Amino acid sequence: MKRYSRTSSSKFQNRYSEEFKRFLCNEFLTGTATRKSIEKKYNIGNNQLTVWLKKNGYDYTKPRIVPLPPMSDQPENLPDKDEASLPQLKKELTEARLLAETYRKMIEVAENEFKIRIVKKSNTK
Repeated sequence: MKRYSRTSSSKFQNRYSEEFKRFLCNEFLTGTATRKSIEKKYNIGNNQLTVWLKKNGYDYTKPRIVPLPPMSDQPENLPDKDEASLPQLKKELTEARLLAETYRKMIEVAENEFKIRIVKKSNTK
């Protein structure tokens, strides 16, 4: 990874490479370090990382990684397997299937009308 992309012979007109900027933005957004610690570690100017985050359109005020509580603390929300809940579950299943079919039809109509591909092929990377 190149730190600088030289456009001028003067050291004051050096620009950081886009790859280096993206690397530092990703390091901050993954939650491995704070903005100030990254700025000190890579010896870039104060608030330079904030400028790059704003320029690239990242929402840098909210952390990206949210810690999840352990599974043992999760309440049991599973429905009982009695005969009373079976009709309710069947009704919810039919509603979910109808909703999925509606979304599929909406995407199909949009693809035909606007001549764009919305659904990604499954074998692409």
